[in-house]
Amino acid sequence: MKIKRVRIENFCCLRSLDVSFDSITSLIGPTGVGKSTVLRALDWFFNGEKGGILSEEDVHSAAETQRIRVEVEFDGLTDSDRAALGHYAPKGVESLSIWRTWENGEDRITGKALAYPPFEQIRQGTGSRERTTAYKALRDSDPALGLPAVRSWDNAETEMRSWEAAHRDRLTEAEVEGTHFFGFAGQGVLGKLIDFVFISADLRAYEETDDNKASVVGRILEHAVDRSEAEAQFTAIDEDAQAAREKVHEEIYAPVLAHLSGALSHEVARFTTGRHVVVTPTAQVPKRTRTAFAVNIRDGAALTPVRRQGHGFQRALIIAALRYLSECRRPESGTRSLCLAIEEPELFQHPAQTMVFAQVLRSLVESAEDQTQVMYATHSPVFIDPSDYQQVRRLYRVTGGDHPEVRLRALTEEGLRQSLDGYVKEKSIARRGATRYVKTLAEALFATAAVVVEGATDESVLLAFAERQGFSLGAEGICVMNAEGKDNMILCHAILTGFGVHCYLVFDADTGPGNVAVPANESQENREKRGMRLRESSGKNKKIFNYLGVLAAASPSTASENRYTVFEDDLDTYLKAEWPAWSARCQELIKQGTGYVEGKHVPTYAEAARTADGEPKRLHELLENVRAMAGQPMPEP
Repeated sequence: MKIKRVRIENFCCLRSLDVSFDSITSLIGPTGVGKSTVLRALDWFFNGEKGGILSEEDVHSAAETQRIRVEVEFDGLTDSDRAALGHYAPKGVESLSIWRTWENGEDRITGKALAYPPFEQIRQGTGSRERTTAYKALRDSDPALGLPAVRSWDNAETEMRSWEAAHRDRLTEAEVEGTHFFGFAGQGVLGKLIDFVFISADLRAYEETDDNKASVVGRILEHAVDRSEAEAQFTAIDEDAQAAREKVHEEIYAPVLAHLSGALSHEVARFTTGRHVVVTPTAQVPKRTRTAFAVNIRDGAALTPVRRQGHGFQRALIIAALRYLSECRRPESGTRSLCLAIEEPELFQHPAQTMVFAQVLRSLVESAEDQTQVMYATHSPVFIDPSDYQQVRRLYRVTGGDHPEVRLRALTEEGLRQSLDGYVKEKSIARRGATRYVKTLAEALFATAAVVVEGATDESVLLAFAERQGFSLGAEGICVMNAEGKDNMILCHAILTGFGVHCYLVFDADTGPGNVAVPANESQENREKRGMRLRESSGKNKKIFNYLGVLAAASPSTASENRYTVFEDDLDTYLKAEWPAWSARCQELIKQGTGYVEGKHVPTYAEAARTADGEPKRLHELLENVRAMAGQPMPEP
């Protein structure tokens, strides 16, 4: 059983939000938008007060009533899940919905089940006596139901469940209150089917190393350590010890107590007859405590408690414990799903260690045979795999009015196919080559606006020129993204806009004078190759313009518009022709030995763009267009 969808109403900053979940789900968005609130809502749903005691302050400011509701829909139901859930998950029903509602201080658990409507009216009664009376009234008014006579409400409920199981064709979908979903300390039905672990950003690892059922270590021990053999031996030891105590009592106390019993009986006989006093020893059985396990850290010769370690190590210990928890479950508990919800997994971690964490979390799902889910709220692109863009949920705020709304953007492969119909082959979308190898696509998903360029040279020149102009693109939410080639630009644009990122394209037309001009004495073979390249470039230009909905020539002149900038040959040719100071600065750097003379040397180009005099018109227009785009509201889906 796994979490399919969560619907949250009036919980803190979330007035109404619907979030679907995959095996791995990445929640991204600006600080304070509500990413962690989604995870905390789930924590409250599964863990109740451990997940936070609610109050009126937790109700959304725009709520019309003092009610918080978290609905979780589960799918992937196994036969053992159905057996445990009973009429809430009968055969033929692919998913199960359960609500947790807090209203005016009252906490209620409700599940969606198939039920007989008249029975549900009875169950809505306020007390056992009222419900039993209603059952008897229904039995008398509708003898065709064949309901037997009962003496208590428990018997009546049992008879109604049996009737519903035998008359499935007469049942309808209903919300049925079921407090047994969550038992004491999470030991109810759901606690036995799914183990929800929330790792908050402020969680202290030394508390999670305590050996109790609620801690990570306690859950590891529950899943990984079989205490039955030790408990059997301890029981045998206790029985032997009890026998030894009784033997001591018999040898030492029996003669004395027999004499005392006789003396007291003799005295009692003076006042009554037929009664005797018997004094015997009572062997007190000491209460055996549960074996506890302590976690310490050995560093060289020093053995120290976890609380003495740094934040980074404590965080690493929690993640390592969770990984082991996912892998070490015993066969008898293998049907129990594990859901790990982690707030900012990158917190306190060295960059290299962050990459390891991301790999570990993904490996948990891959090795768990569909029994583990991972979800996290993150600000790090390391935890985003662009090739699995379906796993990303981008939260954003819509301002206006007194109460800003939090909304969500997600992208499915089907949605991407529709937006790229006629522009990118379905095989290319399914292969996900571009999304797998475009390294900066994950970073761009966090941006307000992304400038998509063809290669590393374009990226470095634009960033350096923006720095020269005194613009901090990052502070304005602007990311310059290398698409690793012109062929990937439309696909990257569609993915980014699918998540609500404003997207600006910068590309080379490759059809200008430098490409059209025919060198003297060019061979016929090279002439044909040149013509083929021009036709290919013209076709690509036309496809990009059509995708953008722009009426433009297949061989355009250099121009910077509100959604794109195109160079009729390429950026390198433009800079050499229109920015003489830049070319001169490149040569100066080469003479100084800090530049490189051959090819498009990225550091040389960037340093020249950062330090050369002059004002290249198109680059300046490009930056102004991008900054204007970044200031616009997020487009609605």
